[in-house]
Amino acid sequence: MTHLEAQSYIMPFIEKKVPHDKQGDFVLHMKNCKKCHDELEIYYTLMVGMRQLDNNEAMSTDFSKDLERDLRSMSHGVRNRKGFKISAFSIFLTIAIFLGSAVYAGILARIYSFEQSTKASEQGNYYFHDSLGETMYIEDIDNIQQSNKISVEKQISDYQRIDGYIRLEKDYQSIVNIGEEYLDEEAATD
Repeated sequence: MTHLEAQSYIMPFIEKKVPHDKQGDFVLHMKNCKKCHDELEIYYTLMVGMRQLDNNEAMSTDFSKDLERDLRSMSHGVRNRKGFKISAFSIFLTIAIFLGSAVYAGILARIYSFEQSTKASEQGNYYFHDSLGETMYIEDIDNIQQSNKISVEKQISDYQRIDGYIRLEKDYQSIVNIGEEYLDEEAATD
């Protein structure tokens, strides 16, 4: 804000009629420009003092303090409006993200349903419980559970592996001894 613009808002400031979009620039200029601030203080003292006399109000003892309070008040109003704009933007952004996520989840659900229906139509009824229900339970025995038990029973523990390795070494030595005996017999017969 230029000096001329700032000085043109002195009377609107005293009358509390500075447009909202100019308040932040006005306060910033008044804090940084000593010349304009001094001029504002003179006009503020004259106009507020005359208003207090005309309305039979108690006269202020420190117009400078009152001016600084009004400037701070305007500055807080600017910050609050900015905070509200940021808050409104944050709320809008949060809602947009939530709606976007919901739409994305809906699309994924539709894709999943389409893939499952495609698999079902290509595979037929062979893999599904509806067609295998009778063959899965024969005489109250769950064939799938029995199959799982058999595959678990065939798993070898670490102890069994070590024991098998030790037996394999003993058997290897026995095979080597038999082979040596066989070679000795062949060598003796030749």
